[in-house]
Amino acid sequence: MTGKTVLKQISLAFLSNFSNIAPGMAIGFSAVAIPALRQLTTAQISWFASIASLATPLGCLCSGPIADRFGRRNAIRAVNVCALIGWLIIGAAFYSPAQQYGLLLAGRFVTGVAAGLCGSPASVYMAEVASVELRSVFTTWVSLFYAIGIFIVYLLGLIFKDDWGSIALIAAVFPLIGLLFLQLFIPESPPWLVTKQRFEEARTSMCRLHGTRTYTEDVQLEMETLLNNRRVKKEKTQQKTLPQQFVKKLKMLTRPNFLRPYRLVLAYFFFQQFTGIFAIMYYAIDIVKGAQVALDPHVAIVAIALVRLAGMVLISFLSTRLGRRTLGLASGVGIALSMLALGSYIVLLKRGLMAQPLPLVPLALLVFYFFITTIGFYPLPFALASEVYPKNIRGTAAGISTASTFVFNFVVVKLYPTMVAALGDFGVFYFYGGMGVVGTLFVLVCMPETKGRTLEEIQAYFVPPGAEPPEAKA
Repeated sequence: MTGKTVLKQISLAFLSNFSNIAPGMAIGFSAVAIPALRQLTTAQISWFASIASLATPLGCLCSGPIADRFGRRNAIRAVNVCALIGWLIIGAAFYSPAQQYGLLLAGRFVTGVAAGLCGSPASVYMAEVASVELRSVFTTWVSLFYAIGIFIVYLLGLIFKDDWGSIALIAAVFPLIGLLFLQLFIPESPPWLVTKQRFEEARTSMCRLHGTRTYTEDVQLEMETLLNNRRVKKEKTQQKTLPQQFVKKLKMLTRPNFLRPYRLVLAYFFFQQFTGIFAIMYYAIDIVKGAQVALDPHVAIVAIALVRLAGMVLISFLSTRLGRRTLGLASGVGIALSMLALGSYIVLLKRGLMAQPLPLVPLALLVFYFFITTIGFYPLPFALASEVYPKNIRGTAAGISTASTFVFNFVVVKLYPTMVAALGDFGVFYFYGGMGVVGTLFVLVCMPETKGRTLEEIQAYFVPPGAEPPEAKA
């Protein structure tokens, strides 16, 4: 692989994942807006925070069919259009006090759909166009750009404080830039083009990916490998009708080569959500206050988001060296230790068993928690969902997987105020720590290693003995 090819892959990973920044900002927006929405009741606040999570599965379920039928580029385009509309609605809410709550819910719903739409297209795209050596790096970049979006919105919250309308309008600029990048610089995925029998376009895209205008020997070799691996014929075949394609897709989703990896991915997403990773993002300022951090909450969450962003950059490189399983185990252990320690600190403080507060302790534990989640439980389920499914249903399957996590996400975010009222701050942290223990055991017992394996080798892992290969039935 030439240096030019590596640079091309890095630039494509940046450009394709840039569209995930605006949806990432939607995840962190509730944290900076809630303190300014003093007129809302506790129930209204919980709906404002969680309605985006309720909408996200809709985007996830649409994302896969869009990516499979209309292409990876159009799926990324849909992310940008949806995010743009959602942020403009939220911006309008700031200047419409009479309709503010309704517009806020509508805007949050639409940005939630955008968050669902962006869950798989960029990671599936990079899984298909990246080399084996770099694939494990790029499939974690969805979470990296989510983290960038969260950091940006937390930083804007520190700058603008209660002016969440300006934050929303600034957020609307990012999908416009994403649409420009898509139009000018991102070619369609050759594997997807091959599945649609569009071979000449696939060759052209492959040339662009290799940074050449001519059909070189390297391009020809990769195209032939692609055709052989996918077991497609170069002759045109009759296109099936939409109902036929729908029935065929449903049949594919009942096969073991979907159901086996789906169970694994679903369980990993369950532990991702119930260890509090997303709940803490949505209620960051309230959680910083509940953890007794003696620092301006806006400053604290910016510092935490910055550390988290550094962790996401680190995971991109660690995943090529240590593997997904090792990082998952380290992350699970760290989540359990930090949350259980934070809960114990609050108990000791509230019961007067400490001579004096140690304000740096809860901050250090939260920073460590955010860092350790970013090297494992936060990005790895998304990366796994882009690798383990057969190519002919990869977009749809990844969309279903991401939809599942945001169903869990809605439950966790919506119930957070209720859990705090019932269990107290320390009880919630104990709950997240306990789930970290169980999640670590899950990774230890059930998680296969995907580092250094081709997509075909990963999918073959889930095929029962004697069954057909994952790609055998197109």
